[in-house]
Amino acid sequence: MEQPTARGTEAGTRPGAPEPNGKLLSCLLVHGLGGGPFELEPVHAALVAAGRRVAIPTLPGHEATGRIMPTSRWQDWYDCVERSFDELAKGARPVAVVGFSTGGTLSMLLALRRPVARLALLAPFLAIRYTRFVPLLKPEQYIRWVSQVLPDLPRKAPPIRDPEARRAYATHEPFRTFSLPATLSALELIRFVEPQIPSLSLPALILQGQLDSVVDPEGAARIYRMLGSRDASYVPLPRSDHLVALDYDRDRVLKEIQAFLAAGDAETAEAGHC
Repeated sequence: MEQPTARGTEAGTRPGAPEPNGKLLSCLLVHGLGGGPFELEPVHAALVAAGRRVAIPTLPGHEATGRIMPTSRWQDWYDCVERSFDELAKGARPVAVVGFSTGGTLSMLLALRRPVARLALLAPFLAIRYTRFVPLLKPEQYIRWVSQVLPDLPRKAPPIRDPEARRAYATHEPFRTFSLPATLSALELIRFVEPQIPSLSLPALILQGQLDSVVDPEGAARIYRMLGSRDASYVPLPRSDHLVALDYDRDRVLKEIQAFLAAGDAETAEAGHC
């Protein structure tokens, strides 16, 4: 398996990448909390190879300047995502967005505020795994308690079931800790976005690993039920953990995203965009 390499790049910057095809949807990729563009590297590579113009920014607080994950806020992550979208959309070009985990939550907020053409969510973060089984204690409460003593939590093994992919990911994981204050900010983002999900009426694709050990898979199903879109699909991935673009079902992930974007290309052509 090819190791992840992307760190905040655009189409045309990869060696041998074709010139972007202006007739295809551009695409913004948004990585997750505590990760980086490498989490979506197979998707990035496939879209660039297909001739799409792609942006995959590194969110603030994820620049990997040390082994301790810095504290950062969702407002700064969102500002970065919005700026990247606006750059891609110059000239009224249609832009699709693919968001992973917390990047999915950010992408939903973006779709509420910008004319996103199509929205793909990979393992979207709506709830931490297993917390629904403790309904009397909100995640924010115990994370806030723990963060007072241990703000930088040691990381576990990467949430990937494929051992080869797990080893490849571990060599690129930038931090050895996870910032609990940043996690609290991500939960704050969820509380802000979740009530607005029914207002999302754009075409949407949701891909969720059924073995996810980080986010609750039920969250993806709940987003699917809440969406106001008549053109929405939910695809369970039976062999994958949280990092679905790198895990056993990665080929299915790429196939679904490519088909989803191709449908948008056809719609754009019919609408007369160039």
